[in-house]
Amino acid sequence: MNTGMQRATSLVITKSVGGVVIYTRTYSLLSAFSTFAAITSSVCASLSVNDYTSRLNAFKAYVESNEVGLTVDVTVAYIQNTTSCPIGA
Repeated sequence: MNTGMQRATSLVITKSVGGVVIYTRTYSLLSAFSTFAAITSSVCASLSVNDYTSRLNAFKAYVESNEVGLTVDVTVAYIQNTTSCPIGA
């Protein structure tokens, strides 16, 4: 059941130097990383807010450890969006 809250599940990093793209990487919150096993989008949607936040914070640390110098902002990873996540649907 939708609660009106949208959860981010991926992050795309594009590294460029002097306007030239060096690489683009996509990291998925659903994939296995650190001590977390891979999960489906349905399982992610059913995680408690605390469990989602815990996974998200570990994901942030994981990405930052792979992308030296990058700071990941997760403040927009869990937002109200009743258009994409209509309450009760």
